[in-house]
Amino acid sequence: MDIIRRPSSSLGLSTFEEFDRLLDDFWRSSGLPSGFQMPSVDIYSEDDTHMVVEMQAPGFAEDDIEIHVRNGVLEIKGETASKQEEGARKRNYLMRESRASFARRIVLPEGADAENIEAELDKGILKIKVPVERPEARRIAIKPNATKKLTAKS
Repeated sequence: MDIIRRPSSSLGLSTFEEFDRLLDDFWRSSGLPSGFQMPSVDIYSEDDTHMVVEMQAPGFAEDDIEIHVRNGVLEIKGETASKQEEGARKRNYLMRESRASFARRIVLPEGADAENIEAELDKGILKIKVPVERPEARRIAIKPNATKKLTAKS
C-alpha cells in the first residue's frame, strides 16, 4: 500500500494540494471558533484503481454530511446540532446544545471517475472511494545516436 502524500506516488498530490494541506495544518493550530473542526483526512490507494479518502467524523450521522464534486474537487461538509435533555444534578441542565461543523476540499487526481464515487459512514469514520482510471503508460523508444566516426588524418 502506498500513501499518497508523496508527489512521486501514482495518485500523488500536486503542489497546490500540498499548500492546501499546510493551510489546513495552520488553521487546525489556530484559534478557530469553537464547534468548527478540521478533521484529519487520510488519502491512500488500495489497489491503484481507487483513491480512498478517510475522515474522522464522530457524532455525525449520514444526514449531517454533504459530499459534492465540482470541477475535479471533492467537497465534504458536515454540521450537527444536537439537543439533549439531561437530568444531570451537578449542573442542573434542562437542555444542552452542542454544535460541530467541518469542511474539507480535496482535489481529485487526473482520471478520477466523479460519476461513480461511493461513500459510507461507519462508527464515526467517513470513507469515500473514488475510482481512478489510469491509462497504461506508453513506452517511448530512444533512438540510437548516430555518432560520427572521426577519422584520423595522417
